[in-house]
This record gives sequence, C-alpha cells and structure tokens, in this order.
Amino acid sequence: MSISIPQQRIGVINALRAFAALAVAWGHFVGGQGKYLGMTGKYGYLGVDIFFVISGFVIPWSLYRSRYVLRDYPRFVLKRNVRLYPPYLASIAITILATNFVLVPLFHVPRMTITGGDLLLHFAYLNDLVHVPWVNVVYWTLAIEFQWYLLIGLALPLLASRRRLVRFISISVMTLAYFACHSDRLVFHYLPVFLIGVFVFQYRAQIIDFRQMLGLIAVMVLAMLRMSGVLVPLVAVPTGLLIAVSTFHSHAMDRVGDVSYSLYLLHLPIGVSVIGFLSHWLPYASWYLGLLDVIGVAASMWAAWIMYQIIEKPSQDMSSAIRFAHRSQSAPQPAVATVAE
Repeated sequence: MSISIPQQRIGVINALRAFAALAVAWGHFVGGQGKYLGMTGKYGYLGVDIFFVISGFVIPWSLYRSRYVLRDYPRFVLKRNVRLYPPYLASIAITILATNFVLVPLFHVPRMTITGGDLLLHFAYLNDLVHVPWVNVVYWTLAIEFQWYLLIGLALPLLASRRRLVRFISISVMTLAYFACHSDRLVFHYLPVFLIGVFVFQYRAQIIDFRQMLGLIAVMVLAMLRMSGVLVPLVAVPTGLLIAVSTFHSHAMDRVGDVSYSLYLLHLPIGVSVIGFLSHWLPYASWYLGLLDVIGVAASMWAAWIMYQIIEKPSQDMSSAIRFAHRSQSAPQPAVATVAE
C-alpha cells in the first residue's frame, strides 16, 4: 500500500471517546433514579455507538499507516490482546471485589462467584454466545470490538484497495452480512456503524473523495433505519463527520479520553460502590442523588487514572513494541488512539 497521508493527530477522537465514556457511565448511574434525573442519562447507551464508529475509523487508519499486509494478521491480533487484556483482567478482579465486599454487605445482594470455566469464557469473549452472564455487563461491547478486530484484520486489504470494484464487493458482502445477522451479540449486527468509520478512513486516506464518503454513509443510514431505528444513525453520522472534518482539540478532553478505556471498565464497580455507600450512610440521600452520581463519576475517573498509570499505559507500551515483521524503521507512526487505547 502506498501511503501519502502526513502524520497527524486527530484531536477530536479523544474528545469523542471522553464524551462516550462519560455518557455511558452517567446513563448507568442515573438509571432508575426517578423520572427527571433518569431522563438525563436515558440515551447514554448510545455512547457505545460512538465507540464503534471510532474503532471503525481508527483500526484501519492505524493499520494502513503501519503498512499492514495480511501476513501481519497474527501479530495484529497479538498486539490487540496485549493492549486490551491487562486492564480487562484487572477490572474483572476489581468488579468481583467491589461486589462482594461493598455491595453485598450494603444491599444484601447475592455474592458473586466465578468458576474457572467462567474465566475462560471471559478470556475468549464468548459469554453471550453460550449464554453465561458477564461479571460486568459492559463487557459485551468488548466482545463486539474483539470480533471487529478479527474481521478488519482480514478485510483491510480489500477495504483499502485502490480498485473501486474490490471495495464495492467487500462493502456489499459486509452489508449483506448485516441483514443476514439475527443476533445483536455478533459484530455483523453493528457493521453499518463500524463502516461509517471505515468510510471516514477511506476519505482521510485519500482512497475516496468527500462526496463518495457522504454517499456511502447515506447508504449505511438507509440500511440501519430498517433494523436499528433513527437514534443510532443520529449519533453515528455526526461522529463520523466530526472525525472527517473537525480540527477540535482540547487538552482537558485529552486527559479524559486517554483513560476512557479504564473508565469504561471501572465505572460500574467503582462508581456504583461509591454511590451505594454514600446513599446508604448519608441522611436524606434521595434529595441529592444527582450530586452523589457526580461524585461517582469523579471516583470512577480517579480509579481509571490510577489503572491507566499502573496497568493500561504499560500494556499500551508493550503492544507498541510488537512490530510488524516487514515494517521499516522510517514508517510513519499512527498518531491516534483506538477505543481501547
């Protein structure tokens, strides 16, 4: 692949990742806390679709800039596992501890137990496929992300081809897979959302022009309207367009975006434990639940920053140290982060 794009950092991606992680966390915290407070987080779940668009763009963009070819596939999968697993495994332990030592004594919920078989299913992201509950409900999205990595590593040579017919056939096959999929726990169900990110990648890599990108995005919107409704395209399309054209950059959002993966993993065990503890012991807590939710977000961000420094950043460095075998030392470095980076 020839690469003619200059090295650059797309600052809006970190801002989008920060916004998505905070939206999901807030939606989880305020759910069921009354009509008006609950409404403020009613659509927080759509932050997941923002993450999917970002992954649809960033993974092919990063691989393309790294001169990825199909024989790099095993190393690519290894790099993703090295990057994702340490924070993921740490969050499993933290979730079990928080549940059994905070939530069980406070609210007398059943203790959380996990077998070796359960752990193996978590390692392979297979829980939904065999109908075994996740330790943390947000992990289902990690399974979708991992399926996307497996798919895009195989499909990138086609999607990044300079031959229009090759791209058309590959996109058509992926769209047909979307219509044929009847499970929302398989990546095929979310392919139009990921493909919006792919089209932005193709535009920024100068494979297609802006009008072609808009036309392809419009096709995905029409496909989603039938099966996903209006809300997902209303979030996915602006996310893709912001990545395509925005020059927005915020150092404050960068800091939140950097820890967004850890925040996503930890907001339920840490945030819910803090909110639950405070609401249990403080008088008249129902009068100011919104303030407790804000404290829960702050506690989750603090915990995420610690995990980022101790676990996530070292795993990111280890992943970066794994190079594709043919890559020259002068190859440009990817300058943006993924949903899990």
